[in-house]
Amino acid sequence: MSKGIIILANNTPEFDYASIAGICSDFIRANMKQFDEIAIMTDASTYKANKSKINSKFDRVIVTPESSSINVRIFKDTTSRSVKAEWKNLSRTTVYELSPYDETLVIDCDYFVMSNTLDQVWGSKSDFMINSSFVDLAGRMDERVMYVDEFTIPMYWATVFYFKKSDYCDTLFTLISHIKNNYQYYCFLYNCQSGMFRNDYVFSIALHILNGNVANNVPKLPIAFLNNSFDLDDIYKFNSLNEVIMMFAKKSNTTEYLLGKISNMDIHIMNKKAIMRHMKDLKKLTTKKVTA
Repeated sequence: MSKGIIILANNTPEFDYASIAGICSDFIRANMKQFDEIAIMTDASTYKANKSKINSKFDRVIVTPESSSINVRIFKDTTSRSVKAEWKNLSRTTVYELSPYDETLVIDCDYFVMSNTLDQVWGSKSDFMINSSFVDLAGRMDERVMYVDEFTIPMYWATVFYFKKSDYCDTLFTLISHIKNNYQYYCFLYNCQSGMFRNDYVFSIALHILNGNVANNVPKLPIAFLNNSFDLDDIYKFNSLNEVIMMFAKKSNTTEYLLGKISNMDIHIMNKKAIMRHMKDLKKLTTKKVTA
């Protein structure tokens, strides 16, 4: 049984996702051991512009066609800056079809693997695993489960998920593609909070339908929730490939911060600009680990 990890990354004028994905790959290699390959799934333009860098970081490159449809959304960099930028998030629904592995773990490039916990997915009895619960590490959000709409269904986070090549997953991803192709209808039907295309919504709706309109019995990942640092937070320093010190925006005043150390625990860092600001230090850290 082949076991592969796929990281999704498509560059935009505002964000160098290919470089972030390379760092993500280094963190995975340092902390997980039970997989066969790490692949990047990226569009042709990103690969062409970053070919040598991508080839040096990944065992396999899965090139997807350029999409004519591009989302635009607001990205925040703490409270100091907001930017409206492209968001190329339409290829995730094709990952089942394009994955060459019997077992696949899909990870966003801004998800930092700082433990070996996700190694527990391999050989799972479950065909598909994903999380709906999250923890806001800053403590600003009390709820651990977000909903597509407060009157509808729980939202599953497509940030990290696992699947096997199986009849169940074949049906699931066929349904996911159908919902993507008819997104406005399903967005209206489920009263989605935003008309912008979100993979989280598509996966949540598909799982709800496929599981007999019951949304809370989907198997969870070994880490049963996402440790989220939202985009109001900032990075202070990465001490190692297992530890980061974050600057968490206070709930009472988001222009003030509290330092928090995250050790041996995976973390989803949503502030992309913060990651890019620390890219030079991250490259030094990962290079030192590789050559040590």
